[in-house]
Amino acid sequence: MNGLNEKQLAKLTELLLAEKSEIDRHFAMEADDGTTSITDDTGELSSYDNHPADLGTETFERERDAAIDQRYFERREDVERALAKLEDGTYGLCEASGEPIGYDRLEAMPAARYSIDHVPTEDNARGDYRPVEEDVMTRPPSGAGEHRQRQAGRFDDADAWKTLEEYGNASDTQTTGVDTNQER
Repeated sequence: MNGLNEKQLAKLTELLLAEKSEIDRHFAMEADDGTTSITDDTGELSSYDNHPADLGTETFERERDAAIDQRYFERREDVERALAKLEDGTYGLCEASGEPIGYDRLEAMPAARYSIDHVPTEDNARGDYRPVEEDVMTRPPSGAGEHRQRQAGRFDDADAWKTLEEYGNASDTQTTGVDTNQER
């Protein structure tokens, strides 16, 4: 039993249906199905413009819209899952413990799947995420000093230009096969 009375269930059902309606309204207003090109969206004859930042702004806007749409898709799935649980009588029960979720939590988040005590935490939420590049980087030598040990993984070569020069550059005859320094 989820511990909710009929009045509470009716209120929560109303909240879920209102949220579903809001999500459906968002997608109804979205006329773009993701198949239009940037030139169609901007009204330009070409995606090549005099200023590349114009295209960068449009790309950013499209990616932001896609992220918002993705979040709405996820919310719709959550709401539909909660409505299905209302039908089968399991709504309001924590998926981790099976215990009832508090009414206050459900009122704030009608599609909640977990009680506060059992909300799954992401690995990165604790702040212990480290970039994968650190797995292949070498640690500084043990006598390098306390500051250098704390800043492990950062490139701090005093003669960085010589280090980079070893790899060549675009005007280097080794990499391009063309001597760009010859007189014309």
